[in-house]
Amino acid sequence: MIPEKAKSEIIRKHAMGETWTAIRNWLEEEYGVKVHRTTISRWHAKEVYSRPINEEEEIELEINLSEDDRIKLDRKVLTHKAEAKYFKKMYEKVLKENTRIDLIIDTIRDYAPAFKKQPKIKYAKPKGKVRGRSPVTAIAPLTDTHVGDVVRADQMLGLNAYDIDIFNKRLYGWAEQVLNLTNFQRTHTEVTHLVIPMLGDMISGDIHDELARTNADNNLGQMIRGANLIAQALMYLAPHYEEIRVPCIVGNHGRMTRKIPAKDKYLDWDYMLYQWVATFCRNQKNIKFEIPKSFAHIFEAANRKFLILHGDSISGSGSLVGMNNSAAKLRGVLQYRKGLEEEVSRLNIDSAAPIGYDFDTVMMGHFHRVDEIDIGTGELFICGTMKGGDEYALNRLHLISKPKQIITWWHPKYGYLSKNVIYLNRYDSSEEAFEDVLPEIWAD
Repeated sequence: MIPEKAKSEIIRKHAMGETWTAIRNWLEEEYGVKVHRTTISRWHAKEVYSRPINEEEEIELEINLSEDDRIKLDRKVLTHKAEAKYFKKMYEKVLKENTRIDLIIDTIRDYAPAFKKQPKIKYAKPKGKVRGRSPVTAIAPLTDTHVGDVVRADQMLGLNAYDIDIFNKRLYGWAEQVLNLTNFQRTHTEVTHLVIPMLGDMISGDIHDELARTNADNNLGQMIRGANLIAQALMYLAPHYEEIRVPCIVGNHGRMTRKIPAKDKYLDWDYMLYQWVATFCRNQKNIKFEIPKSFAHIFEAANRKFLILHGDSISGSGSLVGMNNSAAKLRGVLQYRKGLEEEVSRLNIDSAAPIGYDFDTVMMGHFHRVDEIDIGTGELFICGTMKGGDEYALNRLHLISKPKQIITWWHPKYGYLSKNVIYLNRYDSSEEAFEDVLPEIWAD
């Protein structure tokens, strides 16, 4: 037991910063009493924090404090007050910033107008009975649209041109081709679900000085005009499917900082574009969005797990070896996460679609080409670009790529069936396009 005479001195010593081990040694040396340091700690917590110290005890503590001890204690109190003030300020700043971002998104979601719900259109099902028939899922990534970028034909040897009007025509052609290819598939099997992974670089952005100088619009204009047009494309497709899922990840062109961020990567104009698209489409209940804050995301379709990421995090300039290595490393990271299942569960991450522990297939953009490699459990797809070749690729890399996207077909038992390439430059002279008109007040 702790002697009564020693109690006030223990409180004083702890207030001066002495450790419980030092207090235990002092107690044994001064009073000949052996008490474990954790016992002293528990007694102190119960004695000091479970009841208020009365005036007599305060007076006794003040009397027992020497002038040097008082100065040390006052300095300690001032230090703790300063630290508390600093951390409180930092906490309030972080809380304020996060609250501001969430408030903007909530306001957009709650008060921005949405497109009118489109009635479902019945499609003809294939005739006759086929043994073992199961509905096929279409997965049509939409990536690297670079809304707002201007590519001039007279600087490209006449090989490509791009602006917002051309983007609009290509987007309309893309939606039309997705539907046409779906209906072709429906001549021999059912296609009930469509997944449209949006893989980033949806706007041109201003991360390079020449883009900021030559873009057709500022970042805000690129974002809202792109969101308006892409939402119309989704609404065009929605009546033809039982469900459309839209998992989204951000790219690098829409970032809000010149330096590539590792933290808060989702603070990107792509993220805002996705939120606006989801808002415009909110009345169409068969369109489901997944808009995570992480740089990568896993979704399930046709009994397969798909990892999507933009591709800017992969080293090796888009080489197949670099991509294979990155896929293997990410697979290892996710397996490591499985070993931390208990720890992860304690985080209580609020997500409509929590990330899984593994994946079969990878889809990415960024490299502005269509390619496919085998990664053992499935395929890694590079999914093209709607912009096509630009001045940088032609002048610096001596490369050119056609504007194209892909659509893939997946069976719940057999997995990957086939891939179609959608060539988009064929729509550049088309008269068909979505409405690229926004009122001065968006809410109108």
